[in-house]
Amino acid sequence: MSLPEVDNLLRQKTGIDAKIIGYRKIAKAVETRMLTCGIINLDSYLQILRVSSEELDKLIELLIIPETWFFRDRAPFEFLAHYIHSQNFHKLGSHQLRLLSVPCSTGEEPYSLSMKFLDMGILPAQFQIDAVDISKQSLEKAKKGIYTRNSFRGDYLKFQSRYFIQKGTEYHLSEQIKNTVNFSYGNLLDPNFLSEKKPYDIIFCRNVLIYFDDISKNLTIKKLYSLLKAEGILSVGAAETRLLANCGIDLIRYKFGFVGCKKIGNMEKIKILPTEKNDIISSLKSSQLVGQRRNITAPDKQQLNQLSSSHEQVLTKSILPIGKSANNLEIKLTEPEKNDLEAIRNLADQGNLAEAISLCNQYLQYDSASVEAHVLLGQIYQAQGWEIKAENYFQKAVYLDPKNYQALLHLALLKEQSGELAKADILRQRIRRLEK
Repeated sequence: MSLPEVDNLLRQKTGIDAKIIGYRKIAKAVETRMLTCGIINLDSYLQILRVSSEELDKLIELLIIPETWFFRDRAPFEFLAHYIHSQNFHKLGSHQLRLLSVPCSTGEEPYSLSMKFLDMGILPAQFQIDAVDISKQSLEKAKKGIYTRNSFRGDYLKFQSRYFIQKGTEYHLSEQIKNTVNFSYGNLLDPNFLSEKKPYDIIFCRNVLIYFDDISKNLTIKKLYSLLKAEGILSVGAAETRLLANCGIDLIRYKFGFVGCKKIGNMEKIKILPTEKNDIISSLKSSQLVGQRRNITAPDKQQLNQLSSSHEQVLTKSILPIGKSANNLEIKLTEPEKNDLEAIRNLADQGNLAEAISLCNQYLQYDSASVEAHVLLGQIYQAQGWEIKAENYFQKAVYLDPKNYQALLHLALLKEQSGELAKADILRQRIRRLEK
């Protein structure tokens, strides 16, 4: 008997790919649980795992990283607002919007959805949010609605004063928001996952498929697709979008990303409004962006030719910010902008890793003190399997910002994967201090 059999069991039950989260991390979790249970034989522990769902849950808790915050990646939430307005859902008194957030982790995502709806003037009775996760500990925290500063990141924090009451170092969510979300335990790979539920208008399943093996990814996408209403929207993480295209799901393009759509019948029915006046969507025909399947690539020459001269500069700055693009367009910027990093991140998510690395390095030539750029470059190198280079850039990010949560977390994972458990534990302690 060996640890690979435990890895295989976890993959079958949860979809977790040991190659992604790290064999050493699983080994450490198994060792911890065996010590807790007083078991010294791996064969005996594996037998318990096979028959005890409770023990399997406890092992899974050690492997889950609840890395999330309110309005994480704001673009999908802005898209959602425009989509709802374009469909006039908020004006249909008899229609209740049904949303699913899975995995919901500690609740930041579904609560963000609720806050977005209330800010739009949609009444609580007009929408229903179901939030599901495999971690019972995360669900308990979500239901309490008590958070620390780590759940509030970025520049957009206006919602904090509207919906939270600060008590010392804690932020208590208002009962109004808490009452709009229904939390429940569930496993995406369970054949009967939410089979008793009515179809959803919108499903958020972001940043979990990247941890699954290929079989589990396909099973999950098919399950989510079956849970959608006709013309329902499926939002996944930027790095996961190509999985939707591979499964034959129609894609709608919006600023900095795509969402999946179930069987769009009428292209004119869904009209996506730009989130800003310089959004490239405003300069492309809706028939090109909506209602047809698209490959996730950099803009081609045909798209560029369809732009008016007043928008061409906007497109090049938003999508291909520095240096030469895939179409050999020379783009010169006197100083980098935050949107440039978003564009570089999109290139990486689209699989253009070499170009993303080149552009990110050029960005750092302009702004060598950019913590966000160092973290992004580390993530890209990590995605390519270049752990040493990735670690180097994460360390630079921590040097520039000793309290950078993402860089510390990535460093801890890399140390665990390389077997440097003592160093990983030190990094984990620093992360825990930030969470207090």
